[in-house]
Amino acid sequence: MSSPKVIVGIPVFNGEGMISECLDCVVNQTYQNIEIRVYDNASTDRTASIVRDYANRDNRIKFIVRDINVGAAKNFMDLLHEADAPYFMWRAHDDLSSLNFIEELILAFTSKVDAKLAVSSVSTVRKDRPTQKTIPRPPTGGDLRQIKELLFDSHASWFYGLWETDALKRIFDYVHPRYPHPWASDHLAMYPVFLKREIVMAPKASFTQRIVLKESNKVLVRPSVAELFYLRKQFRRVCEHYIEESGFFGWKRMAIRFLTLFYVGKRVYKLRKLLLRGAREKLFSAFER
Repeated sequence: MSSPKVIVGIPVFNGEGMISECLDCVVNQTYQNIEIRVYDNASTDRTASIVRDYANRDNRIKFIVRDINVGAAKNFMDLLHEADAPYFMWRAHDDLSSLNFIEELILAFTSKVDAKLAVSSVSTVRKDRPTQKTIPRPPTGGDLRQIKELLFDSHASWFYGLWETDALKRIFDYVHPRYPHPWASDHLAMYPVFLKREIVMAPKASFTQRIVLKESNKVLVRPSVAELFYLRKQFRRVCEHYIEESGFFGWKRMAIRFLTLFYVGKRVYKLRKLLLRGAREKLFSAFER
């Protein structure tokens, strides 16, 4: 049986300092049936020349250079919309993974026929603190306990795992128009997968999230108090849609709604902290008058 094709989508803008490491990591994966699509969002540094050099040496790399910067969100989303293989994953140009990453995630899919997302261990690297490693563990117990563990023990970088392409497109076709803001959007996209327990773990593979502060990465500036109230409401509305679809009724549906209230606080912003922040801002504003 032939191995299924995987598309690796790499959106990039001014990534000359790290794009080579990223491409080395992807082209040297032990799983070979991949296509690497790099969408350069009109970079003004040496990114394009670096990627062209790799593409000349590896015909699995498809390089698209935009004439104008279309914004990070569109550059990111176009990679998914144009994906035409059974499996898809995004890879940020400044993140890395073990060389067995795709192979282990594909293997994990074979162990769970209804899986829509396969995830690995995650190492978070920052210059100002020790590396933190998170090893995924399959949820245990009954369905509600499994949902609780997935909601609250999940890692944001699981979003950069391997997705069943059609399932991810369906999720984003619903989620993105209703919640287009990048803040907590990764957690929201994974919410329906957690609710249906359509996830599988591959702890032998490892993803390395590098937290790098540079101008091209400053996308997620913390929203204002008013924006966060709005985002909490929209986040919860999308979750409610998936709760309605989940097939749970009665007390189980009520329990999931209760869990989701805390999930909204954990992933978007806690209501108590938001109210305190709003009160402080009003107080400071009053003193400045």
